[in-house]
Amino acid sequence: MLWSKMNNDMPWVNLTQEEVEELRNKKQELTEYGKEKIRRLAQEGISKYDEALRELKMTEHPTHEEMLEIAEQREKENDLQDAFYRFFAVDYFATGEGRSIWLKICRNYKSYDDKDRELEKFKSFVGHEHYYPGIEELTEREFLDKYTRMIPHMVAHMMQKRDQPMFTWETHYHFNYS
Repeated sequence: MLWSKMNNDMPWVNLTQEEVEELRNKKQELTEYGKEKIRRLAQEGISKYDEALRELKMTEHPTHEEMLEIAEQREKENDLQDAFYRFFAVDYFATGEGRSIWLKICRNYKSYDDKDRELEKFKSFVGHEHYYPGIEELTEREFLDKYTRMIPHMVAHMMQKRDQPMFTWETHYHFNYS
C-alpha cells in the first residue's frame, strides 16, 4: 500500500516494493547508527568536560560572599570545639500539639572514640526519633540569644562559674495553646 502510494505521489521515482523496503531498512540502520554515535560522543564529552569542570571548580576563586560564609562556618566550628560547654536544643511546634522545647547544657569533653555521647544522651532525653531532625547544637551566644528566659537563675549562675566538672542541665518545656 505504501509502495503504491509512493509511486502515485512521485511517479518519476520508479521503485519496486523490494527497493522501497531496502531503503526503509537502510534508513532504520542509519538512524540507529546515528543515535548510537551521538550517545557515544555525548558520553565521551560528558566524561571529558566533567573532569575539567571539577578541576576548574577546585582552582576557582570563591566570591566575597562565599568567603564570608566559609569563615562564618569555620568560626562556628571552632567555637563549638573550643567551648567550655555544649548547648543542644529542639524547638518543636505543631498545630494541635502545642510547642515543646528540650534544652541541654553540658560540659564539652572531647570524645576519645569518635562517639558523641552527649548528643546520644540528649536524644535519649528527648526520647522520640520523630524530633531528632530538629536537634540543633548551638554556640553559647546563639543558645543564650534564643533561650535565656528559659534558663533558671541558679543554672545561669552555675554556668558563669565554669568550675563544674560534671555539669549537665536538661529540661523540657511544653506549652499547649488549645
